[in-house]
Order: sequence, then structure tokens, then C-alpha cells
Amino acid sequence: MAQCVQLQLNSDGSYRLIPQDLQDLNSCAYVISTGAEVGNSLLSLTPAQGAEISMYVCGLWALAWGIKQIGIVLNSGDSQNE
Repeated sequence: MAQCVQLQLNSDGSYRLIPQDLQDLNSCAYVISTGAEVGNSLLSLTPAQGAEISMYVCGLWALAWGIKQIGIVLNSGDSQNE
């Protein structure tokens, strides 16, 4: 559960978090979230999401390889006739 907090500067330069009782988190200056709420990391992907990302990466790699091969063919086409 997300919690609204206020920062207080201590005399030694450190900060102290003071909880606030605000229901609307949009009006908070600082919000502390739990790990379950954040949850959008690479470590929490499902196998289907991981497969989708890997397919996009492989597809982009194949496209770049194909463009490279076309460039090689276009650049070396006239050198064989000379």
C-alpha cells in the first residue's frame, strides 16, 4: 500500500520520513510504494512477455543484418566487372 510522507531535515543533514494521513496521493510531495505496487521490472516478466521481447530483439537484429547484406551487394556489384 502506498503511503504519503513528508521529509524533515535533521540537524546532522539526514532526512526523516514523517507519515501523513492524506487519502489523495496526487497531492503528496513524496509517496512510498511497496515492491508489489512497483512490479514493472525485468525480473517480474512472465514467460510470454519475455518471449515477446526476445522476438522483437531478434527481429530487429535480422532487419539490421538484411540491410547490411543489401549494402554489401550494392557496393560490390560493380567491382567484379572491372
